[in-house]
Amino acid sequence: MKVLIAIEESECSKLALESVLERHWPEDSQFRVINVFEPFPIYGAEIYSPRAADSIVEAERELLQSKKKIVKDDIELLRKTFAPGSVSGDVLTGDVRNCILEEAKEWGADLIVLGSHGRKGFSKLFLGSVAEGVAGHADCSVEIVKHKKTH
Repeated sequence: MKVLIAIEESECSKLALESVLERHWPEDSQFRVINVFEPFPIYGAEIYSPRAADSIVEAERELLQSKKKIVKDDIELLRKTFAPGSVSGDVLTGDVRNCILEEAKEWGADLIVLGSHGRKGFSKLFLGSVAEGVAGHADCSVEIVKHKKTH
């Protein structure tokens, strides 16, 4: 079984990873952790303010490094539970939903695991739509991990 774990910087992503770690998988299972980097749109910023463009480029560089560290840390965590050779990962660049779907198809994933929402407030709607879009368009099964409600 090939399990693609799409993560980002959220509590639901942590829960998705924990969900994978807590289960028993067939011995020959493979796990691939991905995080997607979406470059910031800087439409014309360099024309109006070279410093603004430089700031955006620096922020992107820092975000990309952060994403690489998250993937590396999650790979190490998975390798403590599963055979080291069965775990891989990468940071992809592009539209989140499309990157997840393309990676799943190219890698031949049997299952995609991801968190339901990653951000709070208004932007939460967009990441929720990513999970919905992945579930609606994937060629394989999709598991969407949600927060447990507490009353």
